[in-house]
Amino acid sequence: LRAQDRGLLSTHHFSLLITTTAAASSCKYYSFLRQSLQQQRATMRIPSAAIAVLFASSASTSAAFRTPTTTAIPSGTRLYSTPTNERSATSKTTSRSSSTGSSRRGSSSVSQLSQQMREMQSQLSSQNEEADLIIQALRGKNVNDDDRAVAGLQMKLVQFDDDVDVDGASYANRSARTRPTAADGDAPNRLPYEYDPVALQKFFRQRPDLIASRILQVATTGGSALLNFAADNLTGKLKTDPDLEVRRAAELRDTITSLGPFFIKLGQALSIRPDVLSPRSMVELQKLCDKVPSFDSAIAFRTIERELGTSVDDIFSYITPEPVAAASLGQVYKATLRSTGDTVAVKVQRPQVLETVSLDLFLARELGLFLRNFPALSDRFDAVALLDEFAYRFYQELDYNLECDNGIKMKEQMSVLPDVVIPKNYPEFTSRRVHVAEWIEGEKLSQSNEDDVGALVNLGVITYLTQLLDFGFFHADPHPGNMMR
Repeated sequence: LRAQDRGLLSTHHFSLLITTTAAASSCKYYSFLRQSLQQQRATMRIPSAAIAVLFASSASTSAAFRTPTTTAIPSGTRLYSTPTNERSATSKTTSRSSSTGSSRRGSSSVSQLSQQMREMQSQLSSQNEEADLIIQALRGKNVNDDDRAVAGLQMKLVQFDDDVDVDGASYANRSARTRPTAADGDAPNRLPYEYDPVALQKFFRQRPDLIASRILQVATTGGSALLNFAADNLTGKLKTDPDLEVRRAAELRDTITSLGPFFIKLGQALSIRPDVLSPRSMVELQKLCDKVPSFDSAIAFRTIERELGTSVDDIFSYITPEPVAAASLGQVYKATLRSTGDTVAVKVQRPQVLETVSLDLFLARELGLFLRNFPALSDRFDAVALLDEFAYRFYQELDYNLECDNGIKMKEQMSVLPDVVIPKNYPEFTSRRVHVAEWIEGEKLSQSNEDDVGALVNLGVITYLTQLLDFGFFHADPHPGNMMR
C-alpha cells in the first residue's frame, strides 16, 4: 500500500496482487480489499469504470474461494503440477482421499470463478463502453508485438559515445560491471553503469551543449503533437469528440516511439494507468511498438569484438549478416557457437543508448525537482521518487550481465515445472552490451491459433504464482507477446 500510494505500483498490479492475496487466503481480506479500492478511488482519482472492473474481479474471486476447507493438505504439496500417483505415494491413505476431495472442490471453485468472471465482464462491457475499454487495456489486448519496425520511423538518439575518449581509446571491458571513477585515476567523470543521480547531474552540467541539443531534438520531434494534445484537452474537445481523442493519442504514440527508449518505456507504463489517461488513450498507447529500424551490422560486430575481446569468427561458425529483429535497446542475430555447435540468439546493444537514456533521465529529474516548488502538483505524487525507482530498474535493463544472471537463476528455479522452458544462457559469451542465449523456435501466444493456447495460459498462471509465492523472483513483463508455445 505504501508503494501504491507513492505511485511506485500501478493500479493494475495493485489490484492483481491484492486480489491474489484475497483468493489465496480464502477471502479473509475481502473487506480490506473493498476498503483499499475505495481508497484508490478517493486518492488516485481512478475512474468509476475502473473501480467497477476491479470490484467485479474481486467479488467473483471472493465467491469462488469462500467455501471453507476443513481437510488437511498433505505435507509437501506444491502449487506446480505433479502427477497424482507420485504426489500421493508419499502420503497416508487418509491424506490422499482428503487431497482428492479438496482437489474436486478446488476445480469446482475455479470453474465457478471463470464463469462468474465471464458473466460480469460481459455485463460491464455491454453496459459501459469505458469499462469495456479498460478491461481490454488491463488485459493487454491491444499490445503491439509486431516483429518489424513501424514504416518510416526514425529513432532520435544523442550523437555522443561515452565509451570512447577523445583519443579514440575504449573504456569498455568484457568483465567490467562498474565504470572506472575519478578515484581510480583512470576515467574521471564518466557516465555510471549503475543509476546515480548525483553523478549524472555532475556529468551533464559540464556538457551544456548535449543538454541543449537533446532539448531541441525533443521539442522539434514531439512539440507539435504534445501541444495539440494539451490544447484539445484543455478546451474539452477530447471529451466531446472520441475520434479526435484517438487521433491525438495516435500522434502522441508515434512521437513517443521516435524519441527513444526512455519515452517508449514511459508511454508503456502510462498505458495501464486509468488514473492518468482516459480509456481510449490507454488503448491507443498500448499499440506502442518497441521495434525500430536496425543499426549497421558492421557497428554491431565491432561491438561484439570489443566487448568479448576476440573476433566474431572465433566465437561463431555462423552468424546472420543482418539482424533478425531490432528494438529500441538492441538487435538480435541468429548464430552458431563454434565451440559447441549450439544455435544461439546474439543480442547487441544499440550505440548511444546509455548516453541517451542517461540524459533523458537527468532532464526528467531536473523537471521533477522544479515541480516540487508547486505544492498543487508535488502533494499529489513525488515525481522525483517515482523517477528514481523507474531509473534504477531501467539501468539494470541495460546491463546484459544481469539479464544473463537472472536467466540462469530462473532456469534453475523453473526446473520444477517440466512444461516450462527457460532458454540457456552463456555467461562466457556475455558482457554488459552483448548477450548470448539459446535460440528456441516457437510461436508467440498472442499470435497463436492452436487449440492448446488456453491450457498454456493456465500453465502460465501457475508458473507466475510459483515464481511469486515459492521463490519471490519473477518475470516482470509476462504479457502474451513475451511467451511462446
